[in-house]
Amino acid sequence: MNANLVMITMKQLKSEINKMKITKKQKYTSQIDKIYNNYKKVEISEDMKKQYNQLNSKGMELIKELKVSKDKHKLETSIEVYIRYLKASLFDFEGKTNYLRKYITSFLFCAILFLALSPQFYGFILPVLFFLPIYLGLRGVKKRSISGFYLTMSLVPVAIMTSFTWIRYGINAKIDPKGAVKAIVESGVGQGLAEKLVYIGPLFGCILLVFAVLQLYRGYKSKDLFI
Repeated sequence: MNANLVMITMKQLKSEINKMKITKKQKYTSQIDKIYNNYKKVEISEDMKKQYNQLNSKGMELIKELKVSKDKHKLETSIEVYIRYLKASLFDFEGKTNYLRKYITSFLFCAILFLALSPQFYGFILPVLFFLPIYLGLRGVKKRSISGFYLTMSLVPVAIMTSFTWIRYGINAKIDPKGAVKAIVESGVGQGLAEKLVYIGPLFGCILLVFAVLQLYRGYKSKDLFI
């Protein structure tokens, strides 16, 4: 079946928003217009009928809330949540939830490599600080929580920083191999392992950079999956 019912609800929602005196009115209405055009192309399968009805019910409840509530901040939050719900449901209706699996895969590889490579230069404090956000972020993205998504994305900058450190170390190691080994040994790593890390570390640093960039890209592609 088509998405006519939800599209009617979106029209009513837009009409109610236009009546409100809020600063983000134009932003919300333009977002709804864009989503509305996407829903024109959607066909709802039978197994998605329950989710589709819930989506419409939440829209009707929001319209009622906009008519009676005077709390602008609360109303703006409710509108933003429903817009995210519309976007996330669109992925489900279009059968594009495989983006979520791809994002989680990139994140896991990025997290593992970061936890393994960061202590040699930044000590154990940095990976320990990020262990809880990594754990909570993974739980959150599996539940398609927007807060979980933000937690996982917070890993990208430090992962890129760690990868660049190892790549720079690899470049310096070619110039001064003994000095490079000494720098690793001073961080508490044994001599034998340090000699191997001179070659292995920069290689994994390059791999970490690839996964960090891939996570960033897949995060951008799948950001509307989260509510």
